Amino acid sequence: MKLLNNLIVPAFCGLLIFSGCSDNPEDPGTQPPSTNPEPPAYLGGYADPDGVLILNQGAAIENSSLTYITPEGNIEQNVYQKVNGSAFGHGGQDLYMHNGKLYILSTNKDVYQKHEGDGTLVIADAVTLKREKVFKFDELKYPRPEGSLDENEFLPLVTPLRNIVVIDEKNIFFSDQKALFRFDSTTGELNIVEDSYHFGNQGNTIEAVAGTQGMVVIGDYIYTGGGGFWASTRLLEFKKGENKATRILPDLKGEFISGVCQTGEHEIMIATCGRSGSTKSYFIFVNLDTWEIVKEKQVSADISAEFFDTPGIALAGDYVYFCAGKTSVSRISLKTWKVEENIIDLTKDAPNAKYLNCNAIADPIKKYLYVAVSDEYYETTISNGNLLVYDCSGETPVLVKNIENKTSYPVGIYPMSKFYK
Repeated sequence: MKLLNNLIVPAFCGLLIFSGCSDNPEDPGTQPPSTNPEPPAYLGGYADPDGVLILNQGAAIENSSLTYITPEGNIEQNVYQKVNGSAFGHGGQDLYMHNGKLYILSTNKDVYQKHEGDGTLVIADAVTLKREKVFKFDELKYPRPEGSLDENEFLPLVTPLRNIVVIDEKNIFFSDQKALFRFDSTTGELNIVEDSYHFGNQGNTIEAVAGTQGMVVIGDYIYTGGGGFWASTRLLEFKKGENKATRILPDLKGEFISGVCQTGEHEIMIATCGRSGSTKSYFIFVNLDTWEIVKEKQVSADISAEFFDTPGIALAGDYVYFCAGKTSVSRISLKTWKVEENIIDLTKDAPNAKYLNCNAIADPIKKYLYVAVSDEYYETTISNGNLLVYDCSGETPVLVKNIENKTSYPVGIYPMSKFYK
């Protein structure tokens, strides 16, 4: 049985996704930001832009934890627990840094053998990791959406939870297995976001339409892909302070979302694909000012995100890197669109590696690629794992660091520079 985070389901490219509406060009709420905000000032400590945080989901028989790679390359384990004297959660899912705060999302429900952490959403000082606010799972309920036939007035989240991004303390967007939500940490108010879900079974169930892996924040807006069974493949835009999509670009090519990247000040790239194993994939570039497709390329490669909640693609320089669930890395040139399969065989650098733990993550500034692998991948087994770091600045990726047995089933790797864009 695989880890709780990775449901035992067919490995679709993008898994869950949310739906949308509003195409009114006269509505000022539908207009994208004209400029990006000023970048935040560089912070020190664990928020240092040259450091890296690794979110370890851990096996079900242990708490989740954070591993830190210092700017000097040293490895520190269990950094949150050492600061606070407790674990942040069980079943860690995702984290995000904004305005000097670190937001850590964990499932933290139905805890195996009482390994309960501080909460489902923990807000900590990003520099020191000192805990500041905690929200328990049972506190995070939302009003029943209009159209739902559920008999309860307030509904619980559906585990495992998935992804989180933050615009400000009143606009924390995170997802579960059915929808996207907007949370106000100053009041504790949680609302489901319209157009991120579809009613199934004539209103008896809420079904996801948005693929939140790789959500992109630009100013007061969030961009994510969507589609799947309930809706056509699409790009969704959500705005600070609103509980519904402000713009939707429907009917994109491809069946599932692999990931979304910002490729320009006013440009988004959506990577789509077929079901796992399909080699028919697309890269679609959208101008955010005109809300139109400006370029579209079909490639013959499987770029699926598989069952992971990290994006299936990682952008570094002129290349997109991907694993598609395998213990190897391939890439596509954004200049020539040439596909280079299996340019990195992870088992050569980690001979015991049998399983990919999460999709490859890129540091676009250093052009480093981070890949986590392990010899086991079961919820009741603590594995031996490797975090492999490759320098992709040259023609051929070069291994620069092999971190052995310092992580436990990583579900996310975060070069802190990504939060200073």
